Amino acid sequence: MQKTFVATGWHRPRPGAASPPPDAARPRRFLAGAAALALAAGGGVAAAAPAAAASAQSYIVVLKDTAGDPGAVAAAHQGKFGFTASKVYRDAVSGYSGTMTAAQAGSLAADPSVDFVTLGRHFDKPLEPKAPNTEVAPFWWLRIGGSLEDAREGANQRASKDDGGSGVNVAVIDSGIDGSHPDLNVRGGVDCTSGEPVKVTPVDVMGHGTAVAGVIGARNNGAGIIGTAPGTPLWSVRVVSDQGSITEASLICAIDWVTSTRRDKDRNNDIDVANISIAGPGSNTPNCGKGTDPIHYAICRSVRAGVAYAVAAGNAASDVAGTIPAAYHEVVTATAMADFDGRPDGLAPSICGRDDWSAIGQRDDQPAFFSNYAVNIKDQRHTVAAPGVCILSTAPGGYSVNHGTSFASPAVAGAMAQCIKQKACRGSGADISEQFLDLAESYNKRHHDFGFAGDPLRPAGPKYYGYLTQIIRF
Repeated sequence: MQKTFVATGWHRPRPGAASPPPDAARPRRFLAGAAALALAAGGGVAAAAPAAAASAQSYIVVLKDTAGDPGAVAAAHQGKFGFTASKVYRDAVSGYSGTMTAAQAGSLAADPSVDFVTLGRHFDKPLEPKAPNTEVAPFWWLRIGGSLEDAREGANQRASKDDGGSGVNVAVIDSGIDGSHPDLNVRGGVDCTSGEPVKVTPVDVMGHGTAVAGVIGARNNGAGIIGTAPGTPLWSVRVVSDQGSITEASLICAIDWVTSTRRDKDRNNDIDVANISIAGPGSNTPNCGKGTDPIHYAICRSVRAGVAYAVAAGNAASDVAGTIPAAYHEVVTATAMADFDGRPDGLAPSICGRDDWSAIGQRDDQPAFFSNYAVNIKDQRHTVAAPGVCILSTAPGGYSVNHGTSFASPAVAGAMAQCIKQKACRGSGADISEQFLDLAESYNKRHHDFGFAGDPLRPAGPKYYGYLTQIIRF
């Protein structure tokens, strides 16, 4: 059975509709509020053999670093084994995707130039957001972006004026971004749905990526909302097809393209932070996925190239160790907490517009009831929390309210961009992630009333949600 990955977000239901937990009614599938995206970023790459041995399917071929030019090797393999090679990867991965039978894949895996071959995975499309009214400073932003004094007073304050944003390039690997939205500084992007990065004018027919983008970088322009890194340059990396599917080849294409920006001659497009609001079943794999998981393998190499990754924990209310890419130790994994008033007092009514969260037990300043969490110490070390309930953000043509770890993750991605701008985070992707996590821990320990019930200072049993993210300003 092929494994399915989905976005980790949940959008507000129609007025009068029941309020089910994000993706809770979808066994084995979950949107990642940052994870709600239908990107098949889930389980181990080793999938079951095709039903018919002779039927051709998509495979990912990872070459040994000593194999030579991947394009030339792919052409040679195509001629030798008789299959169709498609996209060639050169940056995050040395390899290619191809359509072949299981028998051809088995023969190819024995070739001395090949490191490993895996059956390509598929993902489901994300849900579409709804458009409510807007507010100048949404509560989620005030909770982590305002001062503690503003938060205690519930002040509807804005960030210090910063139209230029952090100036740190952030990639949104998602359903695309509405490039015409006036509240977003979209510099460009590519469409990876074919497995090949095609330069396009960014669009988003599903809305999930645009909501993610707004949490990261909505402008501080006196209208709409404010992102965690207001006005920062955003790059749309689309991985969801018009039919709502996402292939493993499209995801690796996205990671490969993001990595390529660090290696080309144009320093203005260097991606510093990438957000992946997608999740699926799987686990951390030894040796960065070498031999087993090409997505993990690609992310590790991308991190070494200088890209820091923020990813959604997932919305299954379970141990994050069973969800990828959240379980990968090289990423910063975002869990979700709830804040209904922008204050750290935990006293606000449990409502969000027409959604009565009290009916399902969600309370102010506590972990989101749907959020995944860390248990083992290695997962705890790369886990941090951010607001993920009642998140007002941008949508194609307007604004929307969303719920899920899919929207906690971009809060972290934007905060990481601000950390880089302030030079509090620098170095490799791994260095930036570690410094960011250390700063979050230090800030929470110095400001005990900043966090929430369920953070490491007020633990919720074995469930570890991480310290609450804060937007760094000096």
